[in-house]
Amino acid sequence: MKRREFTKTTALAAAALSIPNINFGKAQEELILGHDKFKYKIVKNWGVDNLVNTPVADCHEMVQDSKKRLIFCTTEVKNNIIILDKKGKLIKTWGNDFPGVHGLTLNNANGEEFLYLTDTVKKEVYKTTIDGKVLLTLKYPTESGIYSDPEKMPFVPTETAIAPNGDIYVADGYGSSHILVYDVNGKFKNIFAGKSKEGDDKLIEAHGVCIDTRDKNNPKVIATSRKECGFKYYTMDGKLISSHYYKGSFFCRPIIKGENLFFPVIWSEFDESGKNAAWLSKTGHLVVFDKNNKLLSAPGVDTIEYENGKPKHMHQSAKVKGTFMHCHDLCIDDEDSIYIPQWNSDKTFPLKLERV
Repeated sequence: MKRREFTKTTALAAAALSIPNINFGKAQEELILGHDKFKYKIVKNWGVDNLVNTPVADCHEMVQDSKKRLIFCTTEVKNNIIILDKKGKLIKTWGNDFPGVHGLTLNNANGEEFLYLTDTVKKEVYKTTIDGKVLLTLKYPTESGIYSDPEKMPFVPTETAIAPNGDIYVADGYGSSHILVYDVNGKFKNIFAGKSKEGDDKLIEAHGVCIDTRDKNNPKVIATSRKECGFKYYTMDGKLISSHYYKGSFFCRPIIKGENLFFPVIWSEFDESGKNAAWLSKTGHLVVFDKNNKLLSAPGVDTIEYENGKPKHMHQSAKVKGTFMHCHDLCIDDEDSIYIPQWNSDKTFPLKLERV
């Protein structure tokens, strides 16, 4: 064995001993996932060499910048932000101060790119440069009028979305389940939705949010209601347009690519008995909709079955068990490959799926 090969093998073995259950792409490379025109195969071992020097904990979200670099966040404070090329080669890391980094949004403003991070431990939102300089911090929003008692109504932001005019939409997913709106300078403007079991315009665990600009003349807000296995469309000022529910699909974040709407599904099972934590099931899959919200594909699910014209409960395929473990986000690159950061997945690196 050559010295270089020996060194690499030894390093990977050391990582496997120090980090539990590294996901080495257990599914076979020839396994094709998905349906219709949205089919993918898993790229085995993508990026795992980096685990030796850049460990991860929970991997939450990922974006691609204009330089075609992949940027993802992890709650491992040795390297909160990890930047890679599409082959999985490490470019750089930064960040040691975000123990609960959760949301990661990229925004291009007049040719300059910025990142928006949410931290569910610090309970704040940060606007930073690509290299990590903090430019703006959004703290506990007392001016909204609903957060008078932090103990009764906590603020635990999970994600952001940036409107064409620069407004910042913040999903308080683990707090009040409201969507809060700030202007580009961080001044509070509006609040809507909110945690309630009464009223279809409400959200129960408003985990993810995005701005839908597929109709340039009529932008909308899409927010997930994760505990309802649903997502909802709102006007930009917060009026409900429509609601969509899919049993077993605990949607995390809406992502738009071209004409299509994608979601990562963090788990797909209920615990009917109440004895087990369904949210620790290590299941999950992806879903793809067209611009009319017609379901096209569900990578990680064997067959999409229908009842009365609606998809039935979608269950994770046994073929991806142990590989798809709590799909928390997906990033679609310029070549239509998908990357999947995963929560509570035994400290695994994000997965890469190539479109076929």
